[in-house]
Amino acid sequence: MRYIASALLVFAALTVVGCQTVPSDRFDNPSTFATIKAHSVEVVARDVLMELRFEPIIPEKSKGLIETYPLTGASWFEFWRADTRGKSQVAEASIHTIRRRATVSVSPKDAGAQLVVRVHKERLSAPGTSPDSIGQSLNLYEVEDTDLMRQDALAETRYEWIPLGRDMLLEQYILERIHARLH
Repeated sequence: MRYIASALLVFAALTVVGCQTVPSDRFDNPSTFATIKAHSVEVVARDVLMELRFEPIIPEKSKGLIETYPLTGASWFEFWRADTRGKSQVAEASIHTIRRRATVSVSPKDAGAQLVVRVHKERLSAPGTSPDSIGQSLNLYEVEDTDLMRQDALAETRYEWIPLGRDMLLEQYILERIHARLH
């Protein structure tokens, strides 16, 4: 019975994960605002990040730069959150612990401002605990071990954040919301 449940869970995860691409004709990153001052763009960018539950690091290191603390990604059960974009990323955040850190840079350019949005994604990993084959992956949650044995095994594990690169979908979503407010 547990094999069937495990197989169904794996099948459900694989069917939800699809190809999610970033539309190339959406918003340029960096974006230029010809008639809007840099301070106004920075205020709107900070508001958008806070609406997405990103917490800015205060005090700011420099004017025009907004850095945030890492934010754990939304899973299937947190459908009201907009910080995880695309079905494949929601599935990934439901299976693994994913976090994102946003950096927004606003600088004056001519009579307006230039905006750069970067979102970096990381996954929590426990080295040495991955199965060697698909067959072993179905046996990860065997009931033969007691809870105490599992706690001892986990206590010795060093967890690490593995960089996964930039999250282009979330960058485009942040840019979309900033552009909508400023135009």
